Amino acid sequence: MKKSILISLALLLPLTLCAEITKKEDINKDNLYKFRGSMLQYVDPGVTYSKAPKGFKPFYLSHYGRHGSRYLLNTPQYNDPYSILKAADDKGVLTEFGKDVLRRLEIMAKDADGHLGDLTIVGQQQHRGIANRMVRNYPEIFNKKTTIVARTTTSHRVMASMTAAMMEFSSILPQMNIDYNCSDYDRGYMNYEDRAINSAKNSRERNAAVNAFNAKHNNPERLMCALFTDTTFITRYPRTSSSSRSGMAGGGQETTATVVGTSDRSDDLYTKIYDIAANMGSHSYLGFDLDDVFTYEEWYDCWLQNNLYWYSVSGYNDLTQNVVPYGHATLLQDFLDKADEALANGTPSANLRYGHDTALYPLLCLMEVNDCAYAPKDIEDLASKWVNYDIVHMASNLQLIFFKNKKGTILVRALVDEKEAKLPVECYKDAKGVEYPYFYEWNKLEKYYRDILSKWTRIRAELTSN
Repeated sequence: MKKSILISLALLLPLTLCAEITKKEDINKDNLYKFRGSMLQYVDPGVTYSKAPKGFKPFYLSHYGRHGSRYLLNTPQYNDPYSILKAADDKGVLTEFGKDVLRRLEIMAKDADGHLGDLTIVGQQQHRGIANRMVRNYPEIFNKKTTIVARTTTSHRVMASMTAAMMEFSSILPQMNIDYNCSDYDRGYMNYEDRAINSAKNSRERNAAVNAFNAKHNNPERLMCALFTDTTFITRYPRTSSSSRSGMAGGGQETTATVVGTSDRSDDLYTKIYDIAANMGSHSYLGFDLDDVFTYEEWYDCWLQNNLYWYSVSGYNDLTQNVVPYGHATLLQDFLDKADEALANGTPSANLRYGHDTALYPLLCLMEVNDCAYAPKDIEDLASKWVNYDIVHMASNLQLIFFKNKKGTILVRALVDEKEAKLPVECYKDAKGVEYPYFYEWNKLEKYYRDILSKWTRIRAELTSN
């Protein structure tokens, strides 16, 4: 039974994650999954890697990964859309399409009951797959002589993600030494955001720009007409206040609700249904989705808002004084320090960190991986280069793989979501001048990143002195 479930999961997931940016006019049923944005499910990229220069062998891997596919975090995200459509159905103002959406929302709300924020079976399989491919791709690193040091935040979905990965490692290499732990002791680098960036991250300019962008791209009118035979139901939805008094029997409290006015809930309903629809890849075992609820244009506009949100709280931009990525400088510091320890030790090893999108997004921006440091002059142009479906989503990860030769030269290759990534220094060239894309000399790369940390020390001092 379990085997058949996993086979079904594989069939339901896309075969590859395309790195090419998809324009709104090019959306189709085959690439629609990308517009789940940060809630996109992770799959095996199925890529072939560039060969290392002659004489270089991998010996160390350093990693940070987001937890796998999960349930949404808050009860209203599931219950509000279901309750609104159920109330409309009770009043007889749902269309046939609206009734079908209600049916699916009810199944999802029941499935999520008691599971808010939990890792799903899809999330477990994502992390087992990533661990399996680490062993398969780097047998020089992952063998019975290797020591894996794995750390996780105290979030239950993150702990479950690490557990799934460690189970896979143990099943393949039972003699490998695994040092794993979950403790708030590691919070200082695993999931810590420097308070010095708070005012910039929550600036009026940033909030005003994001709100104006969202208002432009949030257009619920068509969907409301598709769901309700009478749209005044949702555009004049009752606002209530609750009051309690002693019950007539048993000494309990009786709660009553009084209508105190009406409000337009269209935007709220539209956004919450998108959240569920975008996250349905985490629940592919249920056998249905909500892809048909939105048109391609609406999917794109909803994703644009999701994309801008993550850029605005993770990337370099003038609206936040270009300081937000520095908020997770301690994570970059940990990568550098642990790499130096591994190089000094010299034996095959791996540092695996399991955490959150809130740390991985700014880390990739701070490290200027691929186009993550891109800062458009106009946020309307953001999606021409910065697209979160190619940066961070469910189970996304950064892997730095270290190679060395007999002369002691150290090279690094970066993988984002297991795909080769560009780093902000020149590629390695051998003695004959042959260039090796995606391979970088560690001494140059480390200096570049140490300079970034030094720059943040100066910027932080200015921010805290104001």
